Amino acid sequence: MKKSKIVETESNSFYIKGRGIPLGCKFCLKGAKAVLFLNGICQGPNHCSWYCPISEERKGKDITYADEIQTNSKEELLEEINKINAKGMSITGGEPLLEANLENTLQYIRYVKLKKGKRFHIHLYTNGINFDESIANELAKAGLDEIRFHPPKEKWDNIRNALNKGMYVGAEVPVIPDRDYIKTLEEFIIFLDKIGADFINLNEFEFCFPNSETLKNRGFKLKEGSMASVVNSQETAFKMIKKLYPSVSLKIHFCSIMAKDYYQLKNRYLRRAKNIKLPFEVITEEGLLVFAQLEGKGKNLEEFHKILLSELKINQNLISFNGENMKIPFYILINNDFISLLEKYHLQGYIVEMTPFRISRYQQITEKNPVKEFKKEYGFNEN
Repeated sequence: MKKSKIVETESNSFYIKGRGIPLGCKFCLKGAKAVLFLNGICQGPNHCSWYCPISEERKGKDITYADEIQTNSKEELLEEINKINAKGMSITGGEPLLEANLENTLQYIRYVKLKKGKRFHIHLYTNGINFDESIANELAKAGLDEIRFHPPKEKWDNIRNALNKGMYVGAEVPVIPDRDYIKTLEEFIIFLDKIGADFINLNEFEFCFPNSETLKNRGFKLKEGSMASVVNSQETAFKMIKKLYPSVSLKIHFCSIMAKDYYQLKNRYLRRAKNIKLPFEVITEEGLLVFAQLEGKGKNLEEFHKILLSELKINQNLISFNGENMKIPFYILINNDFISLLEKYHLQGYIVEMTPFRISRYQQITEKNPVKEFKKEYGFNEN
């Protein structure tokens, strides 16, 4: 057999040449998947609870999120789907197929399929502990397109129940650089291929705030220069893929932390920003919103507002004034003459970079620089 080549995607994930990646992953990497976090309730299984990355804010809580936004209804989920122009949705938790969660999960699938159509792609993550033929049939009937298992070894056989139901069947697990774990993971991949599963997604093992102490205590180390990558996870994954690909035919896709935490988020932000952008905002390559903010005494701001409209003839659609501050396009503020006029009215000008949300609790100011510092840093000294 010819030597296989590991191919890198534009988003820093990897797959075996000629085999491709699951459709759900394609949409995720493009930022075109909304994430429905059903709730943080699960069985707390031993095989994964020790490294669970779910935050304390969500873990064990009966709270639902659509991407970063807490939701209380199916209509709010649909609003988020539309705001990012999503082509699909993933369902995660917690455990979406827990007995207490199952009917809610099915209702979400039915509702979204009804509103977005059959071609709207939905995939679901499950530990598979209580997965059976009945649940498989209900999910398929509701319209689930793809299911991803992360089961303990004694529950591997439950995956068979998902086969031949019209769903794309696979697994998604981290690559933990531990000898015994890797041995079991290799057995799992061979098992999946033997039963006729379609794929396995291998995720780079990651440090995060909820699991950092546990990982350190177990001897795992943070890769130098990385914010989250565990040493040897990626290298171990590549070694394992090269070892196993000749003996299996299923898709094997390795998703790096860069792919998950940067490219997916960036692309989703870009989609959201395009839908919510206001006239005075500019979208960055990372999908953030940039604008100029003018601050100072209310009376001075009011006078300056009149100047902008009457003397400088700036379109009122390019100005947002709430009495406390004023927002305008950043390219107006960086003009030297405009800065001089601003100083005449004893006002301060800042270039602000912000995450693309309109609800204040989800907005995050990523940068706020005085205009002169901004010009110096980004080379706008001449205009």
